[in-house]
Parts: sequence; C-alpha cells; structure tokens
Amino acid sequence: MMSVLLSVDWMVAVSKVLALCTLLLLSKHSLKAMLFCKPSLCAREQTDHSLFVLVCLGALFHVIGRFVGDTILLADLGIVGKRQLYYFYFSLHELLLIVLVIKWHNIKRCEFANITKCICYLSGVVLCLQLLRYVDRVIIEANYLEGIYRYGLASLNLVKAGVFLYYPFHLALRYLPNSKYA
Repeated sequence: MMSVLLSVDWMVAVSKVLALCTLLLLSKHSLKAMLFCKPSLCAREQTDHSLFVLVCLGALFHVIGRFVGDTILLADLGIVGKRQLYYFYFSLHELLLIVLVIKWHNIKRCEFANITKCICYLSGVVLCLQLLRYVDRVIIEANYLEGIYRYGLASLNLVKAGVFLYYPFHLALRYLPNSKYA
C-alpha cells in the first residue's frame, strides 16, 4: 500500500512539473513576465498567470513538504513527538500554500482561474483532513481515521494531479492540426 501512496505522491510532483513546463512553453509570456508582470484583462492571460502562480507555489511547496516530511520522520524524536510535529506541520503547510496563492494573486492583481479555485478548495479539504488526523492521533491518541486519512489523501492527490494537468493538456491540444478537441 505504501508503494501505491508513494507513486501517487510522485505522480502529483510530475504533474506539477509537466504543467509548469507546458505553461512556460505555450503561454504568451516569458518566465520573467509571468513572475513579475501583471496580466492584462485578457481572459487567457489571466488564466495563464493564475495557473502559473498556482503551479509554481505548488511545486515549491511539494519539494519543501517532501524534504521536511523526510526530516521529521528521520528526526530523533519519540513516536508521539513525530506525530505531533508531522500532522501539525502539514496542516500549517497547506494553510500557508492557500494563503500565499491568494496573496500572490492580490499582488499581481490577477483573477482566480476556476482551476486555481478548485485546487485551493481541495487544499482546504486536505487541511481539514490533516487537522482531523492530528486530533485523532495526538489528542485522542487513537487510530480511528486511518482508512479515511490514507485513502482520502491519496484520492485528493489524484484529483489534484488531474486538475493540475487539465489546462496545460487543453493548451497542448490547441496545437494539433485538427483542433476539434480544443
């Protein structure tokens, strides 16, 4: 089961990198313009910039989360200390991701794309799941939500990977000779 969960985690990471590469290749703007410039009122530019913000922060937070998660698991803490730190950190991690996505959109004066809203809502569900797991494992000191947490988190990550890849895949389909799919 752990190998399936690990492969889902890597699939999410690959989907974020693939989405970022596709956005950079097929977008109207360069990397510098996507990072620092504000988008015009064009709906496609707004969507490209919104997804760029989401994918950049998502990939960055994914790498940081993998590193911190492995560090927590290898730390010389007791089982209880690892549980407390792990679930609390990843709850805070998801919250910080949502806040930074919103903040960067406000700085860029960029409209939220529907895909970005969907990922933020899914991250909110992951945040609630992490907090419930924290209460279950640390405060109650039980393991009632193990199945819900394990399969729920894997399912949410699969949905997030699909949502991350939707718009870049849609952009790539525009460049096919027969554009009936775009």
